[in-house]
Amino acid sequence: MAKYDGIKSQELLDFEKTKDELTLIFKDNRYLFIKIKNGDLAVDLAACNSAKGQELQSVEEGNGEITLVFKGFKLPVKAQSGNLEIDSIPE
Repeated sequence: MAKYDGIKSQELLDFEKTKDELTLIFKDNRYLFIKIKNGDLAVDLAACNSAKGQELQSVEEGNGEITLVFKGFKLPVKAQSGNLEIDSIPE
């Protein structure tokens, strides 16, 4: 998807997790914001730590879920309830 072209092949430097948002910070000042509206966000923080320093290969979007594909593993982020809103900067 073109929405993710700006972050593909970029190295994940860090992430920040709050109750209703996951912000992924990539090299070259690129960000991916995953927000949940009226619900709960489910993500494995240990997997986020494992993804640090890895390049993002692709992004798969499904119903209430986004999966970030890094070399050798996938990082799923799910809406346990509610709706996901996803923004990538720059687009």
